[in-house]
Amino acid sequence: MMRHKTRHPLLWLTALVMLFGLLPGLSLAEQAEAPAYPGFVLMEQSQFTLVNAAATLYEHEKTGALVLLLENEDTNRTFDISFRTPALNDTGVPHVFEHATLGGSKKYPSKSLFFNLSHQTYNTYMNAMTTDIMTTYPIASLSEDQLLRYADYYLDSVFNPMLMEDASIFSEEAWRYSLASEDAPLELAGTVYTEMKGAYTINTAARFNFFKTLFPGSVSGNSFGGDPQHIPEMTFEDLTNYHDAYYHPSNSLSILYGKLTQKAEFMQLMDSYFSAFEKKEFTFTDENYVPITEHTEVTHEFAVEAGSDTKNGAVVYLGYVLEGVTKEDEHVMDLLTTLINEPSSYFQQEMKKRLPAASAGCYYDNTTPEIAVVFSATGMNAEQAQDFRELVDEALIHIRENGFDKEAVEAVAAATRLELLLTAEEPNVGPNLLPSVAYSWTADGDVNAYQQYVDN
Repeated sequence: MMRHKTRHPLLWLTALVMLFGLLPGLSLAEQAEAPAYPGFVLMEQSQFTLVNAAATLYEHEKTGALVLLLENEDTNRTFDISFRTPALNDTGVPHVFEHATLGGSKKYPSKSLFFNLSHQTYNTYMNAMTTDIMTTYPIASLSEDQLLRYADYYLDSVFNPMLMEDASIFSEEAWRYSLASEDAPLELAGTVYTEMKGAYTINTAARFNFFKTLFPGSVSGNSFGGDPQHIPEMTFEDLTNYHDAYYHPSNSLSILYGKLTQKAEFMQLMDSYFSAFEKKEFTFTDENYVPITEHTEVTHEFAVEAGSDTKNGAVVYLGYVLEGVTKEDEHVMDLLTTLINEPSSYFQQEMKKRLPAASAGCYYDNTTPEIAVVFSATGMNAEQAQDFRELVDEALIHIRENGFDKEAVEAVAAATRLELLLTAEEPNVGPNLLPSVAYSWTADGDVNAYQQYVDN
């Protein structure tokens, strides 16, 4: 996501006032006690201040499935269901299953229905996305009646996919052998295989190789999208077993957003799908992870076409594992890495002087077995990796000894806050917001994690 920076506190304050005027909602004091719905237990009520929504969390009694209602006056209503989906290897099973899920279901047995619905019906957003830790299925519409039907389609697709009994969907979406003619060479094809051949760049490979090194044995180093070299190792049984393991109500968070007048109908619909399952306990311990105990340095090669110009073509990663980090520390680390990425920072200024052809940045990652701060650089040669490491170490020492200018800290904090608040001005608030809420829940285990991040 591109960051929109501002240094003007008055602009931030004005935007804050304007944004809270866009989506009227109830204060927590005015929020009436949430109604009860058969099959669900009311867990908590709060205020989701970012979009001025009344937030109500329910838990499904039989399965433990979580349902979050975010109610405000936005008529572009959104439904989203998400599952925690770790990448167990490099074959890309989570990604393939995301594609295959919407290739027809028990109630809607049509492989082309998703594309027909996308382009021929009254929706404002329709998609599915796989990330490193979750798969999410958001759908939005200005018609609440239509959204209820879309929710039925999505729920049937994720819980009763046609894939489970139709191996041809696996061949189409994952991989297969293709022969254009009897004289043509045998080739590999498949939607995800072809997609990842184009998407698996040196930057992608470097990222996963880095996490394999920083967190040996962890699923964090596996390609959730799929490494083209390993996608053909996937079997149909791998895909169906993955569905049985992770596509379960007990491993889900459903979110309903906007101006809602048919909440009872949505809750009844979800209950009808969830109740077909028994409760299942989920633990996501990275059992094969073995922490490193000393500085580790690894070099990986990446194949390119013959004759390619490889000057300044290397990608360098440098990571620090942090121990004993609290949630408050995470908020500080987020601000710290943002400050380091500022063009005026000591780190960026030194990068311009010493490695002028390179581009570098840093971020903190809380989806890995342990919290890490990660620096990366592109546009440099492999032999400059040591120079980059020394520069990073020097920049961190400079921060420890000199800190940051107070005005710079306040400006960056305000700009970060403004970026979050501008979410409410985007055309598709629900489709943009709900996957972020689900991602924070997946990483943290707390449905309120995203709201807490915004508040801090």
